Amino acid sequence: MARRELCSFRWNGTEWTTITTYSNSEFDSKSSSINHQNTMPAVNEPIRVATLNILADCFPWFIEMAVRSTERYEWLCEGIVNLNPTIIGLNEVTTNALQKLQECSFIRDNYFITESFDENNIEMKNCTNGLLTHHGSIILSKLPLLEVFAIPISGSKREAVVGKVELDNNLKTSVYFCAAHTTHHRKPKNIELRTQQIRGIVEILEPLKLPFVIMGDLNLYYQFEDAIVIENKFIDAWAQTHFSDIYPFNDKNEGYTFDAIKNTMIPYYSPGEIKQMRLDRILFSNGFPAFAIAPCGMWANEPIKSDNYLFPSDHFGLFIDLVTNVTDINKSTISVGEPDPSVEEILRRNAQNTDEKEIRFGLVRRTGALVSHIGWLGATALGLK
Repeated sequence: MARRELCSFRWNGTEWTTITTYSNSEFDSKSSSINHQNTMPAVNEPIRVATLNILADCFPWFIEMAVRSTERYEWLCEGIVNLNPTIIGLNEVTTNALQKLQECSFIRDNYFITESFDENNIEMKNCTNGLLTHHGSIILSKLPLLEVFAIPISGSKREAVVGKVELDNNLKTSVYFCAAHTTHHRKPKNIELRTQQIRGIVEILEPLKLPFVIMGDLNLYYQFEDAIVIENKFIDAWAQTHFSDIYPFNDKNEGYTFDAIKNTMIPYYSPGEIKQMRLDRILFSNGFPAFAIAPCGMWANEPIKSDNYLFPSDHFGLFIDLVTNVTDINKSTISVGEPDPSVEEILRRNAQNTDEKEIRFGLVRRTGALVSHIGWLGATALGLK
């Protein structure tokens, strides 16, 4: 696979301008000419890495009626403001979602972005980098994007998008962040395809000889798909900071980012769904030069309004706070560049559990859920709900 070179974009006060790639020192010298504040994190300020599959708005009308994308995208901008990530990867972004993001004043003031379209010609919605055919992944970064490129995903129209940043100016620590969205569904051929897709990304990133992160909706439906983590020598952010034997990284929270029990929106577009799965991941390459200062957390995991079923997405997002140097202030830390032995053993056992059974709905349960859902759709369409 060959990578595809891209540009990034930054708000200059009147429009989103194209930023060509250059070194961080060059960025410092040019920052005044593009008329925006340098939002580099202060020395010793934690770096917050986040990801979320936002749920696209390009599905059939009866799904859109249930997922109410206009309301969810309004929340998305508020959610990013409140989370305030240093760098975030978003999946299933459409031009409608991108428009909302580009219009958000907080994002304009603080982030570089890996995709843009001409806001003066919104009806055309032609994206500059071509990442959003149907829907795709983008990166928002407070850190200057020194290099941006896309990686083809085998068997998919989607591409993974990669941005190079400098985590620590003093240490000159350059790393790559990759936002990826692999093929969904539980079919055996798709399980194998996901393995190939992630390996394909690794084969592009490894020869660059810099640490990297692959994050996003990787659709790892089964525990035995943790084999991807073991085989590629990844450090899984959630597992590393929840499955360890070391306090406070030992609460054993399963970390389901797709949770049909807690996420009350899921049954409204997928009647009868009951699964809980750790689909979304933040995976660090071995040797990544950072330490987690708290367990990996979830966001977008509460209803938009307390009295309504609507959630920001069918997925919960992940975030993790990192530092590049351990100080007395950061007393409780764990490396994200070296696997914890107890965590590695758990993931290795998961990888060997190939007898894991598929959860299937009974015919009566599925029929009942569908009948109830059709009734709800009809009532909603008539304004009775």
